Amino acid sequence: MAVAASLVTTLLSLRAQRENTRDTLDAQERLSAAQERALHERSHAQDLRDKRAGPYLALIKWADRLLEALDDMDEVIKPYLSVEEWSIDPEIDSLLDLYASDTIHVRYAALRGRLMGLVADETDEPRPPMVVSWTESQGEVDSAVVETGSPWRTWRERADARAQLMDDAMSLIAQVRAELQNRTSRGYFIIWRLS
Repeated sequence: MAVAASLVTTLLSLRAQRENTRDTLDAQERLSAAQERALHERSHAQDLRDKRAGPYLALIKWADRLLEALDDMDEVIKPYLSVEEWSIDPEIDSLLDLYASDTIHVRYAALRGRLMGLVADETDEPRPPMVVSWTESQGEVDSAVVETGSPWRTWRERADARAQLMDDAMSLIAQVRAELQNRTSRGYFIIWRLS
């Protein structure tokens, strides 16, 4: 009887050990799969950041040239931007369409849309600005709406718009920096210009 009880105890102990081993292996497999997914996500995020670096650098350079052009605007000598100052290289524009995050893409589109109001058409008539408004939560764009604004016919209207657009261009640069730095930047971006 004692031998039978010992045998039963041994069998129950072996079964418990086998179940514990199976549970441990299952937990290790889940942990390994989670680590593999995290590594894949990290490498995908790094790959995307690498692909964004070139177009984002070109975007920052365009925004810097734009700031200079906006700063050069004058009521008499240069009341409008040229189409060339508004434009960005079509290849860069396509790369931004492909790789830019929604937040960068919407800010860029909003800036260019409003800038249309500072570019005169062939007859020196002001174009209407395209106004993009959007909502964000936790760094993600929830919705966006595009509307046609009223043309800025007077210099005062264009000067006010120019000041806002300069702020928008600097904000775009700050957002690009924050994204490329993997959101480690707090968005502080200070720029000085002397004319």
